Amino acid sequence: MGERVVLAQKGDTSMVKFRWTEQAPQDLYDVEHAEELGAVWEGPDLVVYDLEGFTQLFEYYKNNTWLPDND
Repeated sequence: MGERVVLAQKGDTSMVKFRWTEQAPQDLYDVEHAEELGAVWEGPDLVVYDLEGFTQLFEYYKNNTWLPDND
C-alpha cells in the first residue's frame, strides 16, 4: 500500500460539505468522481493510497480519453 494522501476533508458546518486539500488535482471538483476513481472516505478524510495512479485516471476522465469498448 502506498502513502495515504488526503484529497478532501468533511466540513465543520452544514454549508460547507467538504474542503479540498492542496494534494487534490486542481480540476477535481466532484466528490462522486473522486470516489468513482478509487478515493474512499476514512472518517472525515477522503483518501487515496496511490496519488500518481489516481491523478492519471483523473486526467483520462477529465480529458474524456477513456479507451473505447471493443464490443
